[in-house]
Amino acid sequence: MARRTTAYRRVADTLRAQIDDGRLQPGDRIGSLSELQEEFGVSDTVILEARKVLVAEGLLQPRSGDGTYVRERPEPRRLVHRESSGPGEPPFQLEDGESGLFPDVIEESTRVSASAGVARRLGVKVGRRLTRTQQIFRSDGAPVQLVTVYAATAADAKVAETRWEEELSSRPALDSEGRVLEGVAGHLVTCVTRTDFDQDRALRVVETVVLAERYTLVYRP
Repeated sequence: MARRTTAYRRVADTLRAQIDDGRLQPGDRIGSLSELQEEFGVSDTVILEARKVLVAEGLLQPRSGDGTYVRERPEPRRLVHRESSGPGEPPFQLEDGESGLFPDVIEESTRVSASAGVARRLGVKVGRRLTRTQQIFRSDGAPVQLVTVYAATAADAKVAETRWEEELSSRPALDSEGRVLEGVAGHLVTCVTRTDFDQDRALRVVETVVLAERYTLVYRP
């Protein structure tokens, strides 16, 4: 298993490097399964795993019945962090922000069970019923950031925080996130998870998700 893991990473790293240095250009078709097997001297399973990684990273795009191609990657726009954003406001604003960001409510005040991560941040038991709201913020109709708020009560979601802390991570997009952000499930997203506090009590958890290939998050002192 360790040998196969190393092999698919080697294949993925090689193809990624060829894309990065321009040997493979956007729109180019990469080798077929049999051609890549012969080139790298590995099994079809290894090639499929390596290809899956690069598709998830947004570097490759399979076309049904026509092979796999290098994707055209947009120049990412910059989203500037806002130190204070109230309920219904975007945690990040477009740097060029002339058109502004407009909210579209996807889900309002739904009761859900707290996941382990949200429960830890709020200091409650896993499975406790929480209030969840979701908004998508758009620019000229295009989705920019998906914001999900978890709070113990609807009232907590509206109380002004006195301090906050944030955690940044990167992961593949969930299927629901890919649809809402008009991307593809598995493409990398940047996730910012903020916990708002009132004195020492955690009020809410605000999770912001953006497609990593489209937006760069900017923090300014």
